[in-house]
Amino acid sequence: MILLTTTNRPLVTAMSTKMRALVYSYDDGFMSGELYSRFLDEPYRFNSLIKMINKMEDIFDELRFPMAFLKSRTFSGVRRPNEKQESEENGLMKDTTNAVPGVQDEQGSKKCTFEISVRYRQNASWQGEILWADRNLRQNFRSVLEMLKLMDEALNDGSNGARSIKWEDDEE
Repeated sequence: MILLTTTNRPLVTAMSTKMRALVYSYDDGFMSGELYSRFLDEPYRFNSLIKMINKMEDIFDELRFPMAFLKSRTFSGVRRPNEKQESEENGLMKDTTNAVPGVQDEQGSKKCTFEISVRYRQNASWQGEILWADRNLRQNFRSVLEMLKLMDEALNDGSNGARSIKWEDDEE
């Protein structure tokens, strides 16, 4: 059963912002993988971090949740192309039965799995929590940059030489 609002849109809750990112390759900062959301009919395949982040931002903009406190700025004065029309045509808002669908890695080549929950979009960034599902470790982040540093650390298994961030064990 899908709960709809008076505008025939799915009910948006805090679980709406939970997305799963499966990373299949990560070489010198170049990441590729798949993004799963309850608002996507099929996984969104990305071959760069910016494409993954832009897709997540488009979903948040479409849902209007979490609400952005600032408007995006651009060099050209024209906002980057929004995928709103394309997403409506492709049914962005169709599948609302599962918060984050289960995923099977068919190739056996998955490097890391992250569950990202964005709670706020303040100060021109995101704040939320990331779960490193492979190790059942979680950490709060205060910006997209901090989230990316956590992902980088996990993907390099702490061997990138940078200052390590202590992941919190989920069992505590």
